[in-house]
Amino acid sequence: MTLAREALLGPSYFYHRRLIEESKGWSGDQIRGYQEKRFQSLIRRYGERVTVKDDYRDNPRRFTRWDMSPLTHSVRTGGTTGQPLCFRADTFARRQKERAYLFDIWSRVGYKPHDLRLCYGVDIYGNDLVRFNHLENAVHVSPGATMEGELGRLRQWIGTLPPFFLHVHPSSLYTFIELLGENLFRSLPVRGVIAGSETFPIVQQQQFEREFGIPVAHWYGHSEYAVLAYCCSACRGFHFYPTYGKLELLPADTEGYHRIVASSFNRLGTQFVRYDTGDLAVSPTGSCRTNNFARVDAIVGRSQETFIDNAGRKRSLFGYIFGDEKSILWDQIRDLLVIQDEIGALRVHLVTVPGANKDEIEQILKQRIPVATLEFEYVAAVDRSPSGKRRYFHSTLAQQ
Repeated sequence: MTLAREALLGPSYFYHRRLIEESKGWSGDQIRGYQEKRFQSLIRRYGERVTVKDDYRDNPRRFTRWDMSPLTHSVRTGGTTGQPLCFRADTFARRQKERAYLFDIWSRVGYKPHDLRLCYGVDIYGNDLVRFNHLENAVHVSPGATMEGELGRLRQWIGTLPPFFLHVHPSSLYTFIELLGENLFRSLPVRGVIAGSETFPIVQQQQFEREFGIPVAHWYGHSEYAVLAYCCSACRGFHFYPTYGKLELLPADTEGYHRIVASSFNRLGTQFVRYDTGDLAVSPTGSCRTNNFARVDAIVGRSQETFIDNAGRKRSLFGYIFGDEKSILWDQIRDLLVIQDEIGALRVHLVTVPGANKDEIEQILKQRIPVATLEFEYVAAVDRSPSGKRRYFHSTLAQQ
């Protein structure tokens, strides 16, 4: 990396790079000492009660520090689970800090700052099929522009690329492979896949790595920048960076899971304090020798991604569908979407591999989910949004 490019990363990047490296060797007591000092400062200023999006939407000034242009600017969440939340973020340090942590995660599959990335569906640039970001050294392919008539040009162009990292949402990974064709994809010099922004079940990560021989870097974060965790290749759980924010696991009304409650360590802009992210996690069992970071065994998605069983009880789909990574089910399924239109009943849309045994698939899923009636439909692809994203679960019950 040249000195000019290194300078573009900014002082905050190098400050956090140092913190990250130091924290990997901290003891549990050192981590608690670092976090408690910052957490108690937030509690003294804003109180101890758990907050939700409406608290920041209804009274944004109460949770904002040093809110003045050009120090801060407005940003917004994606709104995939409802009305977007607008809040204030640090204009100068936020991006530098994010790069420090994301680059650390991406380095687990060999990425170094300014390596070439091909991004599919990560950022959308109008109707351009391909756009190059010189500052990031990233090529962006827009899902909205990958129409049938453009695919030949896309396939021809992508075959000319030097080695690159593929940056996708987990749910759009196989969509991208299908657009190119599997044979072409296998011939590309993909050095690694970096996939975040949504749940990527470990069984599907491992299936992809086995099938294509390409390593995957996966992480958990959200638009509010309150906590961040990477998926550990050793324990396959998620480790939360202690210098990024503070994690709390509080009881959830979904049996067997906990709510992810986050407090941000950002100095300027909106301060998220004991913020209920709406995400669910599986509490850690056992230990991992990699470091002493706070850890969960799995992150199972939004609390909205739960179905109602035939007894009227709320259950997380994750444990039923993705709980057994050794099952032969995942040798036969490429993709799926579960839909609930009525209590105790689920419609399962399945994309299978050639030669799949449909009777076996249905038998396994019925055994996995005995608390609901299942109806199966085999489709060429599951529905996605214009950005190429989709969830594994969709419910219309709240709309009825």
